[in-house]
Amino acid sequence: MRSRSNLTASGTSLCVLLATLAASATALAQDPAAPAPAADAPAAAPAPTNDEAEEPGFEEKTEEPAAASASVAASASTDDSKVVAAATTEPPPPGDEAEKPQADPGTVVAVKILPASGYPEPHVRGIPGGSLSLTIPGYQWPYLPEPGGHLALSGSGWVDTSYAKLESTTSDTDPNQTRWLNQSRFVLRATPAYTTDDGWFVQGNVELVANGDQILPNSNNMGAVDDLYVRAGKWKLFDITVGRFQGWELYHYGMGLDQNTFERLGAERGQVKPPQIYGVDFFWDRPNGGGGNYAAHIYPTDFFHVELLGQIGGRSGSNVKGGRATGILDLGFVKVKAAAEKGKSTGQEEDDQFETAWNGFGGAIQGVFAPYVEGGFNIARGFIDSTNDKGLPDLQGSTTATGFGGFLNGRPKLGSLVIGLGANRTLRKSLDRNLNAGPNYGLANEHTHTQMFAAVQYSFWDRLFLKLVAARAKYDFDDNIQDPPHPFTNEMASYRFRVQYNF
Repeated sequence: MRSRSNLTASGTSLCVLLATLAASATALAQDPAAPAPAADAPAAAPAPTNDEAEEPGFEEKTEEPAAASASVAASASTDDSKVVAAATTEPPPPGDEAEKPQADPGTVVAVKILPASGYPEPHVRGIPGGSLSLTIPGYQWPYLPEPGGHLALSGSGWVDTSYAKLESTTSDTDPNQTRWLNQSRFVLRATPAYTTDDGWFVQGNVELVANGDQILPNSNNMGAVDDLYVRAGKWKLFDITVGRFQGWELYHYGMGLDQNTFERLGAERGQVKPPQIYGVDFFWDRPNGGGGNYAAHIYPTDFFHVELLGQIGGRSGSNVKGGRATGILDLGFVKVKAAAEKGKSTGQEEDDQFETAWNGFGGAIQGVFAPYVEGGFNIARGFIDSTNDKGLPDLQGSTTATGFGGFLNGRPKLGSLVIGLGANRTLRKSLDRNLNAGPNYGLANEHTHTQMFAAVQYSFWDRLFLKLVAARAKYDFDDNIQDPPHPFTNEMASYRFRVQYNF
């Protein structure tokens, strides 16, 4: 109950207020021009409980002109004030509604499709429809800075129809192949978030995935859930993110080499696997097999951002610890990225002696001349050092991989048409050396994988994308260890048509 120290007027003053309110209500009810409540107006607040109920006649008054107050006071009667006094002192009858506990309306949360503002772009990300515009490394995303509670939904779905032809110089023992494949994938992203008036926030994110015959393992929930994390911090300043998520991208492939596709795998034939492009990604992807990520994201300015990521947990039956640092300078028309990583895995059994250590570094530079052209160049080098179960160096499993490549996307003035080109080359060498006298003495085996593509894309309503990708890959194996050597070359030509819907 409010204090009544300022409400000690006589019965006449009480009648003045009651008469004034009654007259105002009558006038409003009889006025045909009075506006009706808006359709989106909030519902009336629930009735207060008995302890909080205002006694009739003691509502706070609004200020009125003195002349009007005097006029109303002159017309008030003493009998009316007695009635009011009796009404204020009479206890509520048994079973009055004020005695009943009121339902808690709960917290109102806005549910919506993630708006365009949820994809931050303080500096231009890329040309419309280009591959750079579909990535958001270096920013807090999904971005939901409005105060209050929110539940934003977003996602995508795509279907690929692919064809690949593989040829080998050892076709007598490894026959040539043709492959057809139809794949599909749908991701539904739900992002609940709460933001305070001064920009502090807490956010969760889950990406539920439905797969249609993907080229990836389906164990350990891989493919059933992508992102699954909790994030807290202050918008545009910093945040801490914990869970399952990808780190910030360094090596950008362009409009081809999409993940889990023929052209991304390249000239692979059964167990003969060429080296995959190294993009400072030992600890970049979502961990699988019991691992988890911890990351601090720092935004000292609107054009320079830092991610410090750590990974701990399990991987392929081993214990893994690692870290990755990424810095991005984003001026819009030019973007410069650098990253480095280091970590290792060890056995889980007490007597296990095998160990694998990873480390690497790389950089990228990208340019955007919106809305017509974008492109970039990447380079990275990664090292793997292995120890076998006897604690001895595994020279064949210890490798150095160097990858470099670039992409170029253009948007001619033909509606939403975008054309993309890209090429990448990966060279891998092992520490195992030829120790036999001869021309190959001291040399290691070399694996060279070259991948190229061209893509054409057209979109409708910035939601529906149709993309055709043609790719070629060549895998050269230079055998410098065996005597006599057994080199070979595998080649692949592939074509892929993708239908994708983003929301």
